[in-house]
Amino acid sequence: MRLSLEQLAAFSAVVSERSFSAAARKLGKSQSAVSISVGNLEIDLGITLFDRSQRYPQLTNEGRALLRDAEAILGQCFNMENRASSLAEELETELVISIDEAIPYASLAPVLEEFSRRFTHVDLTVLHPSGQDALAMIEEKKVLFGVMCTRTHYPRNLQFIRLGSITFSNVACRDHPLAGMPTVSFNQLSNYRQLIYLPFQDRLPTSEYLNSPNHWRVESYLTLMDMLRAGMGWATVPRQLMQALGRNGEFVELQLEAYPCTDWKVGVDLVWSSSLRSGKAGTWLRDALGRTSIKMQKMKFIQAISTHQKI
Repeated sequence: MRLSLEQLAAFSAVVSERSFSAAARKLGKSQSAVSISVGNLEIDLGITLFDRSQRYPQLTNEGRALLRDAEAILGQCFNMENRASSLAEELETELVISIDEAIPYASLAPVLEEFSRRFTHVDLTVLHPSGQDALAMIEEKKVLFGVMCTRTHYPRNLQFIRLGSITFSNVACRDHPLAGMPTVSFNQLSNYRQLIYLPFQDRLPTSEYLNSPNHWRVESYLTLMDMLRAGMGWATVPRQLMQALGRNGEFVELQLEAYPCTDWKVGVDLVWSSSLRSGKAGTWLRDALGRTSIKMQKMKFIQAISTHQKI
């Protein structure tokens, strides 16, 4: 039996893309070449990997059982290529990464500072794509990797490491009517405008409950913070962002009647494509960030208060 990496890559691509034509586009090959590779793999293994009787190929039970083995082999090959690049001291001139705006920079700063000392002549571009754009950019290899709030599902060709979590709070400025209430009900929240960070509008754990009829949606946390500061509404935002941008206790954390002892936590992942090779600088940066622990610092600037109180 002689299996090839090309066969395994075609098998994995058809599974992740859910069609032979889409897998061919992803691999930069013709559809017939992908079909032949998968067909030869089935002959070499002596089993049928896909049921082709439907419009789209469906994994058979045998194919499902072998998929993990195929992806493990491809992952090991990727790791070997990356290690070889590092040993050969293949040094990039520029790296492009993405970081969700909600991720606290203070948690990443030590790694980035060390990177700047180790790789003085490597330019770094940090993007803040929104929503599914971040995953698409990783899949399309436009960025080396992304640090992002956890998605419910990652495509099979992407790998990830959980770095930790960040905590979100429901907040208004201290002059807002909600800030003077000892506790706040859902009905009281719905009487006031909700300011929503657009990329997270359906992904926060509070989304199904905290839903005012009057919404303003913005794509930038800085804009949202300015709107909060101006008293235009209330919002659910990362606590550490509030700590970094709040001045003199101008923001108040709202105490919800239904959740008196609840912290809203969202995971943070480092995500990359298993097929994208990186050089010495990129490998070092990804590995160093993979060892980073992201967690919220203790809150000092917003507490449960029933009156407008400066801290």
